[in-house]
Amino acid sequence: MNGFNFQKNSRFEHHGLEYLVQRINPDLASIVAERISDGQVHCLNIDDLLNDFRDGNLKFLNTSSNGDEPPLCQKPISELNGLTRAELDRRLAYVAAIRDASPDSMTPDFILPIRDAVAKKIDDAQPPSFTSLYRWVGCAALQSDFRALIPRYDRRGPKCVRQPPRIVELFEEAAERAFGSSPQATVKRVREELFTLISHENSLRPKNQQYKIPGKSTCYRLFAQLDQYQVSVLREGKRIAMRKFKLSGKGVETSRILERVEVDHTPIDLFLIDEKTQLPLGRPTLTMLLDHYSRMPLGYYLGFNAPSTAAVLAALRHAILPKKKRKSQIGLEIKGDWPCHGIPETLVVDNGLEFHSQALEHLAFNLGIRIQYCPKKQPQFKGCVERYLKTINYSCVHLIPGTSFSKFYERGDYDPQKHAVLTLSGFQELLEKWFIDVYAKTAHGTLGTTPLEKWTSSAKTYTPKLPQSPQVLISEMGVPCTRHLRHDGIRLHGLYYSSEDLAPILRKFGPGTELTVSYDPSDIGAIRVFDPDSHEIAHTAYAKNFDYANGLSLDQHQLIRQELNRQGRSAEDPVELEQEKQALREKIAELAVSKKHSKRRLAARLRGAQKQVESAKPRIAISVIEKPNPKTSPSLKKSVFDAKNRPRIGTFKMHNPGVM
Repeated sequence: MNGFNFQKNSRFEHHGLEYLVQRINPDLASIVAERISDGQVHCLNIDDLLNDFRDGNLKFLNTSSNGDEPPLCQKPISELNGLTRAELDRRLAYVAAIRDASPDSMTPDFILPIRDAVAKKIDDAQPPSFTSLYRWVGCAALQSDFRALIPRYDRRGPKCVRQPPRIVELFEEAAERAFGSSPQATVKRVREELFTLISHENSLRPKNQQYKIPGKSTCYRLFAQLDQYQVSVLREGKRIAMRKFKLSGKGVETSRILERVEVDHTPIDLFLIDEKTQLPLGRPTLTMLLDHYSRMPLGYYLGFNAPSTAAVLAALRHAILPKKKRKSQIGLEIKGDWPCHGIPETLVVDNGLEFHSQALEHLAFNLGIRIQYCPKKQPQFKGCVERYLKTINYSCVHLIPGTSFSKFYERGDYDPQKHAVLTLSGFQELLEKWFIDVYAKTAHGTLGTTPLEKWTSSAKTYTPKLPQSPQVLISEMGVPCTRHLRHDGIRLHGLYYSSEDLAPILRKFGPGTELTVSYDPSDIGAIRVFDPDSHEIAHTAYAKNFDYANGLSLDQHQLIRQELNRQGRSAEDPVELEQEKQALREKIAELAVSKKHSKRRLAARLRGAQKQVESAKPRIAISVIEKPNPKTSPSLKKSVFDAKNRPRIGTFKMHNPGVM
């Protein structure tokens, strides 16, 4: 576009109506224009027209009236290829010279000398003809835009498929058949299907209307003309293609912290070792809660067990309660504070079974948390935590010795199990160090500031809410179920629970009364019993063999019962249970040194290596296996933390995270 003005034969659109300027009045302040739609002639004031132009109610049109001119090239000239740009510069040189000469008439006697001078100046061995020059000058004047001189080589040649439309339809059908049988189908396989379809089609047509089977090159051209979206649908399916080619919108907006918290699980790309045997245990699973407004990590849970309700509840408890600095066991001091805590208003989860549990629903109702489920197989609805989990692996975990990387082929000859050096507790310290001192203090591209600053500024105007006490929170996190009250108490998982508070219930309602109870899977020493005669009262009942059950997890108890049942012994005899508990200690010690990776991982899970990040209630200490202390065990300290005794890679360095 080189400019327009109100002159004779210029065209413009005013309030949706097209006008043609017939003449300029002698006062130079108004024009006479004909309305194209009905031929009416109007006298229009130029100042009024300029005001309408400024307000967007008037726009100039190309001078041509037939509309047959090709559309102008809208691509920036810097994006033109070398051949097109060179031809454009050549045409501009000739047109500019002719326009500078301001000829009275476009005749060969006047134009050709100008052409020869320009050709000599730019060293053009083949100057254009007079007809070409006349066309170039007229094109630029007609469209009032030098972009009309851009050579449109892209418009050359046929723009449609030369094959009959029916052949194109059969080719698309053949492609669907070929890729339907195998996502790795080739064009050769598509051509074989096409041969079958065309043969069947020809059997129904007269001999003089038979279709010719396209050659190999034609099939490749037909396949190349398919949209990338269509190819992705054939190879990967419509759901993945929709996700790959969908334009993302602005997304959910939040106005303060804890308004929206997203939850998800991921396997950590790192092999951890046992604290006592130094043998690789496997890759732990991380359950993460992320605040959407500030992008700050709110809480987490790390363990060797699969995603479960217990993992979600433990991560939620860690997120709600205030954090305290842990004392480092590997000499890694955390300098910053972790101020994130509070009850979230909305918890965004996927459709995993652990998020549909009664325990989570019960806790959310009691704390006033609204659970929002994402559509199935639509992870973009909680994209912040999805991207954050990737950031953890790529910006932190992949720089630690023992990393397994996200894709196995990235390892090469690197064996992550041989290079593993961190225990679960050591990795927890390193992970929290990265959370607080690296990620939280790194500027976030979307936020425009650091996540820590975003949380701190919002916390000044919104005070996070807390439960009445940590003990109340823990009691609310029990798994609910129904059991019957009898003379010997309440039977749950083969254990009997009783207390003096249950006697009035037994006397009032009689034996066999159905009661609602809740239990903690990580400690089955006690349960909560809800009074059937009141909605406000809950009693605590303790296991009769409390010395056995206190501090014992449900997984450990079930393994003991399975072993007793296998041996044909009573799974409810306190003496045999205690004997089998001792046998479990020995069994776990045996599994911990097993050569099989799966058995060592089972030992870590049963031993309680997947302990919660913070314990919120005191227990009577009954451990299955004593946890070794690197400070008091010289052999352990030497084997874990001495670089001479364990192979390492030289990448154990903290790294600033990428943008989430």
